Amino acid sequence: MSVNFRVALFGALLLVPAACASDSEVGLKPLICPTVGVLADASALRVFGEGAARSKENIAYDLEFMRANLLECELQEQEMTAVIRFEARTKTGPAGAANEYKYSYFVALLAPDGAVVNKTIQPATAKFKSGKSETFFAEEYDDIAFTVPEGADGLGYEILIGFQLTREQAEYNRTRRAPAAPGATPAIETQQSAR
Repeated sequence: MSVNFRVALFGALLLVPAACASDSEVGLKPLICPTVGVLADASALRVFGEGAARSKENIAYDLEFMRANLLECELQEQEMTAVIRFEARTKTGPAGAANEYKYSYFVALLAPDGAVVNKTIQPATAKFKSGKSETFFAEEYDDIAFTVPEGADGLGYEILIGFQLTREQAEYNRTRRAPAAPGATPAIETQQSAR
């Protein structure tokens, strides 16, 4: 490839963004969308089998939100809409006997000051494939709409996803995430959340 051709190609690539923008878009500030993430304390759900034992042998199912990201957002007359995608994995344990497990997850919108604007709880079903102890899946969620102040966009807003947990389950997650005391051997191994 000649030097002249490379220079010409580079110059053409520099012109592409300008050619894609209409006259009405030139000079407008870019749209800032909400950030998206998984709430750490609600990123995992461990389900035990019958009985009170919280041992490895009594684990029925492990569910985990691995990551969530924004697919798109739009702003029309102070109404912002967004579509997110989340990835999760499910794992069966020694006490897991069923081919599926019904659970609930939430999608919450936080304002720039940290206040919860809205929270939606969605029912879902984790399905386990025969002969496979671990399954990965991804889904999209598009029922996100909220009003922003005039002249504002998604700056400072945050969309969080997580499992709808009982107080006991939430406390158990915090215990699993807490660092072990020096010399202590935890009864159940914790799993590192992928982010």
